[in-house]
Amino acid sequence: EFEPGRRWNWTVAGVPATGHQVSVAEQGCLASFDVPWWAMAYLPVCAAALARIDRLVGRPAGPDPVGPDQGRQ
Repeated sequence: EFEPGRRWNWTVAGVPATGHQVSVAEQGCLASFDVPWWAMAYLPVCAAALARIDRLVGRPAGPDPVGPDQGRQ
């Protein structure tokens, strides 16, 4: 499934994997991930990604100021 700028899904080795969605909300936007039941171990990765996106919201465009050598946890 693909809607430009709104929703896209990944497949891995031909198997449906995660889905990603961005939608307009009252005071900004809402980002979410869909994870199949068999990939529940991937939920912490998705939660960390959403937290990082949340931290980046509102920052000027440009490279992520937290690089791999700057103590990312």
